[in-house]
Amino acid sequence: MTSGKPPKQPFPSNPPPPTDNGFQQASQYDPEKNEQYRRGVKMLHERCKSIQRHNERVVFRLHSVKRLIKTRSRDVEMLKKRLDRYQDNWRCAPEKTAVKLEESKAEEKESD
Repeated sequence: MTSGKPPKQPFPSNPPPPTDNGFQQASQYDPEKNEQYRRGVKMLHERCKSIQRHNERVVFRLHSVKRLIKTRSRDVEMLKKRLDRYQDNWRCAPEKTAVKLEESKAEEKESD
């Protein structure tokens, strides 16, 4: 049982000589040019694989960061609830950045 296609014929090993205008006919096989295309395609394929690996690493890192953010948010909420349960006055405490700003302003005034 055949597919109806003719069998593949091997390429001729020797290209025909150039025609009178100095160019080969376009339908003729050129092994050097074919090898150039083969190398180019191979390089392009390797570059595509490299880009794909890089993209997969970025996607993996993105998922990891999303998991970390989700875990941190869950931990913060749990800590807030626990502090509220202990009736700690944590919501009225000054922020760390505000304290640092006040300290730096006080140091500036002392140096004047």
